[in-house]
Amino acid sequence: MRRILVVLCVMLLITLVSCDGRREEHIMEKANLLPVPREFKYNNKDRTGYSYEAEISCNVEEWESSINAFYQYVERSCGLKLKNGNKGIRILREKELDEDAYRIECNNTVNIYASSKEGLNYALSTVLQLIQTKDDKILFPDITVYDKPDSSYRALLVDLARQWHPYEYLYKYVDLCYLYKINRLQFHFTDDQSYTLPSDTYPFLPTENRHYTKEQIRDLVEYANDRGVVLVPEVEVPGHCAQFNMKYPEIFGNNGIICAEEKTFQALEKLFGEVCEMFPYSPYIHMGGDEAAITNWRNCPGCRQYMNDRGLKFIDDLYTDFVARVTDIIFKHGRTPVVWEGFSKKGNDKISKDVIVIAWESYYQNPKDLVEAGFTVVNASWKPLYIVAPSTSWLPEEILAWSKYKWQHWWEKSMAYPDGIDVGKVDNVIGGMVCAWGDVLAGYDSGDKAAKEEFEFIRARIPALAVKTWDEDSDMDSKDFYESYEKLDALLERILVNANN
Repeated sequence: MRRILVVLCVMLLITLVSCDGRREEHIMEKANLLPVPREFKYNNKDRTGYSYEAEISCNVEEWESSINAFYQYVERSCGLKLKNGNKGIRILREKELDEDAYRIECNNTVNIYASSKEGLNYALSTVLQLIQTKDDKILFPDITVYDKPDSSYRALLVDLARQWHPYEYLYKYVDLCYLYKINRLQFHFTDDQSYTLPSDTYPFLPTENRHYTKEQIRDLVEYANDRGVVLVPEVEVPGHCAQFNMKYPEIFGNNGIICAEEKTFQALEKLFGEVCEMFPYSPYIHMGGDEAAITNWRNCPGCRQYMNDRGLKFIDDLYTDFVARVTDIIFKHGRTPVVWEGFSKKGNDKISKDVIVIAWESYYQNPKDLVEAGFTVVNASWKPLYIVAPSTSWLPEEILAWSKYKWQHWWEKSMAYPDGIDVGKVDNVIGGMVCAWGDVLAGYDSGDKAAKEEFEFIRARIPALAVKTWDEDSDMDSKDFYESYEKLDALLERILVNANN
């Protein structure tokens, strides 16, 4: 009997030693994850989890900034300060994984595997959604996860130009994107109401009391880059250009559209060069390119002369030429240009197929034509992806029923009205984007009130976009969605409230 007891004690000691970071067993709450990982399983039937030391370790130096960002999110969400150590979360490089993939395995520690900073940030977002705490310890479910997205472009646009947004809201949008693995954040920095970027080249262009400083942009750029959120700056040309016309009419004209002249393109080259310098990590620069009053070019002698010099017969030809010239400027700076659906089908062979086109209205061109022409396309279908707070928006469950291959609209002049346009599963439709526009908010007296109201609309809809672009075949119903959303939105609220603590 004594020999049996000795054997049992030795076995217990071996078990305790092998468990290392584990301290006690817990029954975990149901996992509420948005988007839902591609492969997720509990390693036991009763959803057991374990307690770990509040420690994290990683030996990949270039991932340090992402880990520091995760430190901050854990502290902001639950008040727990992580320490360096190998008894809690271990981060390991696995080169065989795709850049946007990750694995999580729970043995003696919570092991995260990734091959790149991109995959790591997605993994840390998942861990942030799952992690619980007790007595200064990490509680984490005993799970195995493998995950990667279907869509490479999962985006949010926020219009900063029509209504001023206090600077802190830009950080809120980065935090929102991080939590739900939205990897592109487009800021519409310029429109008729204001030019919100700083400029050394054209110092009168920034709108007084309605532009961000170079230091603010620099800090925001670093904050987003640490979290794997790619900023896409948009400078809208040739339309939506009142600030250009008012401040520098001798360069950009004063006819309600930016002139198409050599001197103008030289100026735009300097301006977009300046934007590229401000956003060194941004592979994409958006030039606008829609809703321009192109017939006004007829009233400009310089534009008419430019048409003659280039052998352009029609205004539509000049519009295509303008888009091609500006996108070539962006290519010259080593970035990929992004444009709105705005040029006509007959211009498709004049614009580089390396340009990304965001198709939104199905009015200027059918998305099928863009796809068939060979453009890389992002779906920003007016219905259900547009938010014009507080007057127009669609419910999250309508986004859950949407596909990135389908365009819809409520407007009878759109080719997508009333039955929609489905382009079929094609490789060159790479994702979707929720667009929040400030047309109505422009009338608000308070920028803070407008930004706050708009944020509430966006935070309820971005998780649904995340679901449908991460897993394009997701059939998540609204009941499961709202159950997860309720818990994760409470997590987001703690992150936002404690942002400056």
